[in-house]
Order: sequence, then structure tokens, then C-alpha cells
Amino acid sequence: MNNDRPGVNSKQMSGKNLRMSQGKLKDLSDYHENKKTYVTHNMGASWKLIDAPLKDVHGRTLHCYQSEGACALHLHMYSNNDYGYAPPYSNKAAVGIVLAVGNTGNYLDTKKGAAVGTYLSRDGGYKWSQIAEVPLIYDISDHGALLVAAPNTQATTQIRYSWNEGKTWTKLKVSN
Repeated sequence: MNNDRPGVNSKQMSGKNLRMSQGKLKDLSDYHENKKTYVTHNMGASWKLIDAPLKDVHGRTLHCYQSEGACALHLHMYSNNDYGYAPPYSNKAAVGIVLAVGNTGNYLDTKKGAAVGTYLSRDGGYKWSQIAEVPLIYDISDHGALLVAAPNTQATTQIRYSWNEGKTWTKLKVSN
């Protein structure tokens, strides 16, 4: 769900001067510029922001904590995906593994040149780790034992693969 208030659909979001009870949303332009990603793990009974990873792909602390505001992990879905990022992906044969493209911050950054990375969860979306500082396209094989990824928005001569659920990655040159 990609809006500031879970359970609010597009029909409820119509109108030039939309006002919400919390006073956070002034009009539809605010809505489109301040999208957030929420997750549910109980079939929609409750929703929460996704906790950002503690560290980036290089092991540096991200300093993105929900307790200090609305900083969270926000994922690009099918809608408002003008740059062709791969949507969140999992495979029923690889229980718990989810790959997604997104950003950390107070909202989903959809502007050109935004700091977008690729993230991996091994526990069905409870905890996430950053696996690349660029958007990747990905696939899951061998019940999650093999993950394959490559840059999605730029030309490349190599792919990345992991034999241990994304804990470590190896690059393989596939062409000149």
C-alpha cells in the first residue's frame, strides 16, 4: 500500500482541496509527493512503516529510525514507477525471500536522480538489508539458494549472484 494512510483508496482521495483529520495532507499534490510504504504481516489487520536497514551495503550506519520520526524503507511498486524499476519480488518456492527497489527516508523518492537502492529480506519483509546502491533486476532460483541480479537502469557486462540467500555476492562477467 503506497499512501500516507493505509486503507484509503483512490476514490476517497479525489478532490482539489483534500483535507485529512491529522492535518498532514493539504491537497493531492502533497499526497503524490509524500507516498510511504506500509507493510502488514497479519492479512491487513494492522499496517506499519517498514523499518529501514541498520546499515548500508558497505556496513555504514544509516541513521534512519522510525522512533526519531517517519524515516523508513519505502519500496517502488507497479504504480508511479516511471523509471522501470523492478517491483518487489518473491517466489513461493523460496519462503521468506523478498527482493525490492526503494529508498530510505521520510517518503518514497520518485524524483529523477534519487538515491535508490536494492534491498533484500530473508524473513518475509520483517527485516531488510541493502544489497546494492543502484536499482537491480533480480530473480530467485533453487528454493532461494541462488539469487541473480543485474543493473536495471544502465548497460552492464556483468551479473551478480549469491549462493547463500544474499549474504555475499559474486560478480560474473557475461560479455564485453
